[in-house]
Amino acid sequence: MKIVNAAAALFAFMLASTAAFGQGGAPRSGLDISGDWFNTLQDSDSNATIQLVSYGGYPLNEAGRMYALTWDPSRMTLRQQQCAQYSPHFLLHGGGNYRFWEERDPYNQKLIAIKMYGQITEGTRTIWMDGRPHPPAYAQHTFLGFSTGKNEGTVLTVYTTHLKRNWIKANGMTQSDQATMVEHFMRHGDTITYVSVVTDPVYLAEPLIRATQMSRSRRDPDAWLYACDDGEQILSRANDPTEVPNYLYGQNPSLREFSEKHQVPLLGALGGAETMYPEFAAKLKDPAAAEAAAKLELAPANGPQRASRAVDPNPRDGEIHVLRVQGSVYMLVGEESNIAVQIGEEGPLVVDTGAGKLADKVIAAIRKLSDKPIQFIVNTSFHADHTGGNAKLHAAGEDPSLFGSFFSGQFADAGQGATIIGHQNVQNRMIEAGGKAAAAGASEAWPSDTFVQGRRRKYHNGEAVEIFHQPNAATDGDSIVQFRRSDVIATGDIFTTTQYPFIDVKNGGSVQGEIDALNNILDKTVYQHMGEGGTLVIPGHGRLCDEYEVSEYRDMIAIIRARVQALLTQGKSLDQVKAARVTADYDDRYGATSGPWTTDMFVEAVYTSLKQNPAKTAARK
Repeated sequence: MKIVNAAAALFAFMLASTAAFGQGGAPRSGLDISGDWFNTLQDSDSNATIQLVSYGGYPLNEAGRMYALTWDPSRMTLRQQQCAQYSPHFLLHGGGNYRFWEERDPYNQKLIAIKMYGQITEGTRTIWMDGRPHPPAYAQHTFLGFSTGKNEGTVLTVYTTHLKRNWIKANGMTQSDQATMVEHFMRHGDTITYVSVVTDPVYLAEPLIRATQMSRSRRDPDAWLYACDDGEQILSRANDPTEVPNYLYGQNPSLREFSEKHQVPLLGALGGAETMYPEFAAKLKDPAAAEAAAKLELAPANGPQRASRAVDPNPRDGEIHVLRVQGSVYMLVGEESNIAVQIGEEGPLVVDTGAGKLADKVIAAIRKLSDKPIQFIVNTSFHADHTGGNAKLHAAGEDPSLFGSFFSGQFADAGQGATIIGHQNVQNRMIEAGGKAAAAGASEAWPSDTFVQGRRRKYHNGEAVEIFHQPNAATDGDSIVQFRRSDVIATGDIFTTTQYPFIDVKNGGSVQGEIDALNNILDKTVYQHMGEGGTLVIPGHGRLCDEYEVSEYRDMIAIIRARVQALLTQGKSLDQVKAARVTADYDDRYGATSGPWTTDMFVEAVYTSLKQNPAKTAARK
């Protein structure tokens, strides 16, 4: 078992050493770590070759342990996993060649940033040294995150946020997208001592401290690239499968390989904060008691569901915040659900209108982007948090394509207001919800331009815009909207970063339809480099993403579905399925114990839709 607090002691020693090293000389303005480097001393186990179920000395909480124990290595064969970049701590502790250099203002030579390039996964990282703030919570996360640094005497200290979900070790130990990191670089001649401290409220009970020593290369290593393209790994499986490899609770076939080979008690191999400290050895003196305690850790403990500990990406300050996505598309945040806006020479095209509480401010924000009236509104769903602003945004716009057309002779108000587009089921559901109001005729808030087939397309503002119906996903009327030239997809409630998917079974939603819809999104995305960038994705709620987050969300839902299906096959009741805590490793990220959509509601929706349409379990037994 690795005792991680030894790294803490090493760090304290190095800080003392650097302080003493600096005595007697003039204060230095900063630490220069420029050059080519490689690892010479690191943790006793590497990132990529560590054995399965070897978690001792790592402060995994229950969710982190459940994630690791149910992780099937075959998951790495999925397309979105094959070429994914590393996080900074995985990259810099992991080996390969590194190149560090400075970026300075060409006129006054002030330090702007420190750049880092890692050979493994070709990761180029920027550490901003000019005091700029970190982005808002709704901004995009990346594998290398957003980093700012400062020189503290002879130590370079770096703070990183906006990380994607990534690995702590390539044996299932994971770091969530809520993790933050502090790093310290201490240089002694041609040696750097690198210490990272990862704090993760989702998967770690305590901060994880790791130390690595790097040496400077005396010549160019001439090995800087990492060729990787995803491809078919398992020919019998679809490119974007509805079944994701995983193990059911307590059924990991590699559970005892490490502990038996190295004669380590299983309780120690399962990790946890207590395995970091010497006092833990006392718990292993009674083998029978240690074995009994280990068996209790192979499945979630009995108890209530847990609420998400993730940062709320919605600013909730009563204002509308505008984030440029790419191309001609922007994301508006602050009106409960996200709003996408495409601008150009024609009137803006808007995807969803939010809850309507801040509709006037939404209109004002769009007017700052374009001086033309809103021409089209696309509704991805009939739910009120996506259509609440329809009436006001419709009234604030106009559709000049209808002026002087056949429609202007039939309808006196043709073109007087933005045209609202949606699947026919969206209109049907809104009319049903309108009750008596429906008898008076079509509401101005309802889609007037509907479609019933799988695709509705337009060429607007210089690019192809395609609206794809996703049957029986969150509801029976959901659509995604793809802006082809901008390479942006707006997903509505099919994909969010803030909660488990809202599967509205009463209105045609299903867990299989949800997974199918996420795979349809992935069929249309292309990453730019090493699993990142390229097609950007605007979720119905939450932060800006790319295909990696969509695949992670798909994997999560498919894994939970497999667990529920396995219990259904055993004849378990809904209450028994809920008691099994089938979402234990994801609750701290997506769970809710109160509000309009709780974890219990999600589990019930999965259970109900599977009973209506039985599916095969994807978990290995």
